[in-house]
Amino acid sequence: MLTLTNRQARELLVRYHNLDGSDGFRGIEGVKAVMSRLGTIQFDPLNVAGRNADLVLQSRVRGYRPDMLQNLLYGERFLVDGYDKEMCVYTAKDFPSFAPQRAMRAGDVRNWLERRGQGEGFDMLEDVLAIIREKGPCRLTDIPIGESKDFGWGPRRPSGAAIEYLFAAGQLCVADKNGTQRYFDLTERVLPPEYLTPPSMDAETFANWYVKRRVGCVGLLWPRRGGAWQGYVVGDDRTRKAALARLAARGALIPCRIEGRDEIFYAMPEAADMLEKAGHRPTARFIAPLDNLLWDRDMIEALFGFKYRWEVYTPVEKRQYGYYVLPVLYGSRFVARFEPEPVAKAGQFRVKGWWWEDDARVSRAMLEAIEAAMARFARFLGVPSAPENMDIARNRASRYT
Repeated sequence: MLTLTNRQARELLVRYHNLDGSDGFRGIEGVKAVMSRLGTIQFDPLNVAGRNADLVLQSRVRGYRPDMLQNLLYGERFLVDGYDKEMCVYTAKDFPSFAPQRAMRAGDVRNWLERRGQGEGFDMLEDVLAIIREKGPCRLTDIPIGESKDFGWGPRRPSGAAIEYLFAAGQLCVADKNGTQRYFDLTERVLPPEYLTPPSMDAETFANWYVKRRVGCVGLLWPRRGGAWQGYVVGDDRTRKAALARLAARGALIPCRIEGRDEIFYAMPEAADMLEKAGHRPTARFIAPLDNLLWDRDMIEALFGFKYRWEVYTPVEKRQYGYYVLPVLYGSRFVARFEPEPVAKAGQFRVKGWWWEDDARVSRAMLEAIEAAMARFARFLGVPSAPENMDIARNRASRYT
């Protein structure tokens, strides 16, 4: 049993995610290192000042550019699009082990499509596969079979429904993407042969693999139901807690006690070793709204005292902050949050709103670190940083230390 102070727990998480930069991850090899450690990052198509997956990587990898993720997905095939915690990007080597989860997901997709009245799509699965086999990668709209209906969201034609089902089942993969437009191809033409045969796993073995993997996505987790445990198998309380107990008993996970908390937390073995590397000079990082670190927002509030809600889907009149707000991490504390202007419209990185946390002790060192983070963020976006950004941050500070 590892005993941690609250500060050590925060530092462990920051260190595990390389949000202090201590690992020196750079460029595309740095992206591979981050993805090998986390396994999965969440995909979201919204692009205000970078898409979520890119925002996750820019905070951890120096010199990161979005084309690196594109290359690892659709060039090297180091990564693959798939369902994990919602729609995600994950390491392709894990594709075969996800087979039990894909079977569950495919069943849910079938039920969803049948409820929408698109059950006829299942009569054309072989036809759709034959067309893609002959034509190569296709979008949902490239195989216009059946009557088109506007459902507001999702495929309009039965042929598109068939593609979505075949993707969920693992028979199709996303072979390329142009913006948010996905091109699907046969999985055996996309992934290496060694990733096509699922390992033999009974239900308990799969639960052990999946629960440990999910802890690895965050580094340190409590057993409570929450956003970090969203998904098949891991979302079931009894299954999850039984797997955590088995994994702790064999040393595959490290149980932790944290001051002031009754729950037993679980850490990756390598995360515990990283505590020795903590304590570098604090740096500032802008964190993605759906960042792995924030997957369990209740846990983050308990450990960091930081309450965060992504208000994209909150009506304007009910928002406390803004539409697309990014948390600001300094050292092992969240000290502020800000809303950027849409970059495509502004043509630069421009801060629309800035809010310091009530307990933030704003110092010269903190402001210097945030100014450096702004410059780095603008380089990631490939646009200039508006000169007034730091003035907005300074003017919102009620005091300096």
